[in-house]
Amino acid sequence: MLCRRKRSKLRKRLRRVVLFIFLIFVVLVIFFEAQAVPFTAKCVKKQSKSVSARIINNCVEKVNAKYPFEYSELASIKYSDSGAVQSISANSKNVNLLKSRITLAIQKELDLQKSYSFSLPLGSFTELTLLSTLGPAVEVSFILTGSVNCKLKSTFESGGVNQTVHHIILEITTEVITISPEYREQTSYKTDFEVAQSVIVGSVPSTFADIVH
Repeated sequence: MLCRRKRSKLRKRLRRVVLFIFLIFVVLVIFFEAQAVPFTAKCVKKQSKSVSARIINNCVEKVNAKYPFEYSELASIKYSDSGAVQSISANSKNVNLLKSRITLAIQKELDLQKSYSFSLPLGSFTELTLLSTLGPAVEVSFILTGSVNCKLKSTFESGGVNQTVHHIILEITTEVITISPEYREQTSYKTDFEVAQSVIVGSVPSTFADIVH
């Protein structure tokens, strides 16, 4: 009889321990879920921006290597007999070719809708510094898609006495949609690349500020 009572008490204690462990497990799961979703979304957003920048840089680099235009092939300067700058005009054929090739290259990459992934230590989801590098790696994946718009613009800056530096800049704007189980958002990224420059001797009228579009 005494043995049965001991076994009964032992079973009750065991049930309490199991219930306590289960409750701790449930609390940890809820805490992890509450922390993981916003943290993962933040990391995915950062990674998608990095991937977008890498796609743009690679495409611009490839197109520039294939079409290495000099300044004189994109714009021409006309001087008066006195040496004053009369006009700065764009070579529309080369300008449009450069814009269309870069736009097409970036859009082609975005249309592929590749799946990208990165890993985070399990401890990083707690956002606690001491735990951020602990635990097994958790893989997070996402897909990018979107659209791109390119335009060329001009900027002028002083280059010294009676000298002006003319920069021809490629402005790239991408509207990127990032899709993952935890995150879905459309974000706009804008990046500038200088494609050519030249030092102009003589005064440059301010009306030439946007000769390339």
